[in-house]
Amino acid sequence: MIDRNINGTFRLIREITTSLQRAWLARIPLPWLSVVVGLLCGLVTWLFLDPILNQRLEKIFQENLAARLEVRSSETRHRFENFLHEWSSLGHRFSQHWQVVDHLSSAAWEDSLESPIRYNRRQPPIWIEPGKLILSSIEPNQVVLLDSDGGAREIFESTPLPFPLERLTAFFSGREEVVMTTIQQKPYLLIWSDIRRPEGFDPVFLMMVVEIDEHFLVESQQAVGDPDTVIALLDSDTQELIVSSNQSNVFTTSPLGIWKEVYLVTSQALVSYQGVDQNLLFSTLVSREATMRTMQNILSLAQQDRLIAALVFVAAFSLVFFLISTKISHVLLRISRFGQQALGIEQPVVRRGNQMLLLESWIKAFFRQVIVARDKLRLQQEERLKESEVFKSALFDNSMDAIITLDEEGKVIEVNGTAVRTFDFMRESLLGKLFDEIAIHPDYRAKYRHMLSSCARKSGSTLECRSQSMLAITGHGEERAIECSVISIHLSQQTVFNVYLRDVTGRKQAEREIASLAKLASENPSPVLRANKRGVIVYANTASKPLLDYWGCERGQTLPLYWQNLITRSLTAGETEEFEISFDDQVFSLQLAPIQELDYVNLYARDITQMRNAEMQSRQHQSELVHVCRLSTMGEMSTGLAHELNQPLAAIINFASGCVRRIQSGVGGEAELVDAMAQITVQAERAGEIIKRLRALVGKRPQEHEVVNLNHIVLEVASFTEYEANRHRVEVTLELSRESLPVKVDLVQIEQVLLNLVRNAIDAMKVLTSGSRKLLLKTRRIDESRVEAIVMDNGPGMAPETGEHLFEAFFSTKESGMGMGLPISKKIVEAHFGELTVETGLGEGATFHVVLPTDPALELPGF
Repeated sequence: MIDRNINGTFRLIREITTSLQRAWLARIPLPWLSVVVGLLCGLVTWLFLDPILNQRLEKIFQENLAARLEVRSSETRHRFENFLHEWSSLGHRFSQHWQVVDHLSSAAWEDSLESPIRYNRRQPPIWIEPGKLILSSIEPNQVVLLDSDGGAREIFESTPLPFPLERLTAFFSGREEVVMTTIQQKPYLLIWSDIRRPEGFDPVFLMMVVEIDEHFLVESQQAVGDPDTVIALLDSDTQELIVSSNQSNVFTTSPLGIWKEVYLVTSQALVSYQGVDQNLLFSTLVSREATMRTMQNILSLAQQDRLIAALVFVAAFSLVFFLISTKISHVLLRISRFGQQALGIEQPVVRRGNQMLLLESWIKAFFRQVIVARDKLRLQQEERLKESEVFKSALFDNSMDAIITLDEEGKVIEVNGTAVRTFDFMRESLLGKLFDEIAIHPDYRAKYRHMLSSCARKSGSTLECRSQSMLAITGHGEERAIECSVISIHLSQQTVFNVYLRDVTGRKQAEREIASLAKLASENPSPVLRANKRGVIVYANTASKPLLDYWGCERGQTLPLYWQNLITRSLTAGETEEFEISFDDQVFSLQLAPIQELDYVNLYARDITQMRNAEMQSRQHQSELVHVCRLSTMGEMSTGLAHELNQPLAAIINFASGCVRRIQSGVGGEAELVDAMAQITVQAERAGEIIKRLRALVGKRPQEHEVVNLNHIVLEVASFTEYEANRHRVEVTLELSRESLPVKVDLVQIEQVLLNLVRNAIDAMKVLTSGSRKLLLKTRRIDESRVEAIVMDNGPGMAPETGEHLFEAFFSTKESGMGMGLPISKKIVEAHFGELTVETGLGEGATFHVVLPTDPALELPGF
């Protein structure tokens, strides 16, 4: 068969050679023709393959880019969370430091009961060892010792905060925890640690405040940061960056969308450390320019490598063929000359041109080379078979599954390395033994033998022969879960079995953990529900029964129409919404979280009944405290009120005595008596009005908001304090707005605020000489939505340090003051959605601004 193919090939080549002899190619020398052909082949191959390889490399790079970005974002987030954990550990270690524990037993700690003690860098506390509270060159902004009620007892201010400390202590829950929150668009890390004290002592907590700024983010990456990578904290509600690790390039308060053209952005939630603010996301920004530059570099290097390889290949190919062709041309030329001289046969002898196309003698040598090549091919085929056997053996030994080959009796013929490693048996101890008696659990041996007998007839093609769950026993007696598959191989003399055993112990454990996680919602003590876009409840846990009773439906039924509309609106908007519902003395906070891609909404509910009751009690206590302060103020003003009330009473007595004398003496006419009685009536009404105003101010009543003119409130306060101002020789000036300033407020509470500010101003000006004390009461409109009342005195003023603590509870500049007037006044104004601020300086007096909201739609009674 091979000889016939060779003869046919020989005839075909002869015909081709004959035709080429007449062609123009015969004029080209063979060596140079081989060089030209080699160059053309290399050029065509390069032009065809280079674009294809570039496209495939670029596609592979793009496919792997997302995975690399995910890995990089996970690594940066993991380092950030580890850094937060290091801060938590630092706070816990420091809370147990012996200096802190000993300090709580000292007299200095007991002295802090009266008022908080503040320290700074120049005067640090004795319970802080220098350098003890520094982590990666970062020092906490503030370290505070709190009592069990969350009140600050001792404060070490490394860096002053731009807001009151109470805004941070308000997050204290009475236990150890770590909270990350934002205040005034700045993120802070709050760490509370319990300081262990002997039994019988009140608990004390250590609070650390650390601002999360650019330096904090850079240090969190532990000196492994990439200059082309920026990390940042993102507000998921506004999609604005709160802080970044490179403020010069990626600045804060900027929308995340403007950076997506420059960076590849990945955002992830910080579930373990979010605490109060559930809208903080950790974002990783990788420079697109650097990524594209890397891809272009890779493509350029690959192209250069291919070009060099192609050039080397073409050059080697052309050189080899050039040398061979040159040698062949010389041999053929010598044969032609020999034939002409020795045999006298005319043969084409051409000194220039392609000798291969002119002579056929070389074809015999060519076929001899073909026979040699055939022998070489056979040898290569045998080598390949040997290599294939080696490869199969390597695959067998390095398979991820344990593979055991058994004979018809179930005895081991061969095992791979995975089986030896999995079951901890020596290979020699398995060969020739019944495998089930050595490695299969006794409870599963009958199942294993039945599987072998069944698969001997079915060749392992049915489900009965694949992935059967069993238990195996290792050489150390350890039980492992396995999946067993059997394939029967029918040979000419016998049937053997390949048994594949896969260790699924880890997978079974993972399945149990997944099943446990699946029960998380059903075991949740708070209601968790899910509704589809038609408002049908597709899932509800056991704790959801009160809500289902309230809606009057069960699982699989449709929600009421109002809640169906809310579900539709939430899915359309794609935003989370919160609602409160009350029924049967219970209050629930209900959150609707839409999952748009799956067309359903998760409903998370929380029972907030106790929280709402606590808020109501807090408002009642505040109202009672405000009432007590009004009574205290009226007690201090009792002299002035008595004088103001004595004037109309004295006038009534005088007019009544005059009428009696005129009637007894018969002097005076009826008109004079009527006029005197009219004056008595006027003075009696004046006294009644004073008593009515006094009762309205000190009376205990529920909070009522009504529309009043701010000018009238200021006039009322001025009349209340008129006597006290005159007694202290204070010149009071009123500069009231010419237009009406309607505000919707509780009249008595706002009068109390202004009355407290005026009395404080009068007390402050007592140090001035009589006649130089001046008080200005002014009202004005700031804009369409705000009006303002101003109380300005020319007293001695206060230092800025004193002004910073002016609105703190129990802080007072008076020797006999309680320090509650201004804090209560500020709470009253803030409860009306207003602001109470002060401008002061030593020797510059003090100016208090009471800013209240207004609305052009407000109408005063009678207008």
